[in-house]
Amino acid sequence: MKLLIFLVLIAMVVVNGMTSYTLFRHSFYDLSNLLYIAAFASTVFGIFVLTSKSPKPAHIK
Repeated sequence: MKLLIFLVLIAMVVVNGMTSYTLFRHSFYDLSNLLYIAAFASTVFGIFVLTSKSPKPAHIK
């Protein structure tokens, strides 16, 4: 499941980055900045997902 989430986040970063670059070239600076921040947040969330450990169930006697 983590791998699937990570791959989706990588795809989002690439799409956001390319769209942000295209908007920047057409002088839509505000929207370009918003997509850049979204790409950064996706990267941070991807790192968080990969490094978080799932809780282990308690052993019931």
